Amino acid sequence: MISQIYHKYFQKSFTFLYPLLGFKRTKHPRPVQTFLIWKDTVLDDPQKRKLVCVYEKKDTEEWRSFESNYLITHKQLETCVPISDKTIVYVFDFNCFSADYDYFLKGKYSQMSSAAKKMLTDFYGTHTPEWVYIESFLFPAKYFKMYAQILDMEESLLKSVGELCDRFNLEKETCLVTLPDDIELFINP
Repeated sequence: MISQIYHKYFQKSFTFLYPLLGFKRTKHPRPVQTFLIWKDTVLDDPQKRKLVCVYEKKDTEEWRSFESNYLITHKQLETCVPISDKTIVYVFDFNCFSADYDYFLKGKYSQMSSAAKKMLTDFYGTHTPEWVYIESFLFPAKYFKMYAQILDMEESLLKSVGELCDRFNLEKETCLVTLPDDIELFINP
């Protein structure tokens, strides 16, 4: 079962990068998991700027429509790899968002471009529980005082760090799915 294979939580790649693909949070099926790298494949380095999205294939019209109209035709799609009858991995190229991806890798979410911040706003919506956190990560200056009070620390310390969200954890951002024996992963550099 897919939940036994993958972590039960979304990583920062889902939070900050997946929305840049332009999918709608409330309209489109979400991946089971997203990753920055795929262990034991050519995608073993986050500097390649890929997003590995593991989807659970469903036998529904909603899934078939999403796959044929959005995933397969996506301009950033690099490749897709069927893992089983129920699991498929889509790999997206993020070189068109190279600066934003690099800021993500450095944990500098507040320095992401205005365009990326707009896409994050569109994805989460401004009146959602998620947006409260996302906004504080993208615009930390507005929240230093509040976070300092919550964390019972000096505001100057938070300002010196400059970010309110820690960097990603590479272990959590590593896809451990084994490629089927008959498939070799080819990715453009």
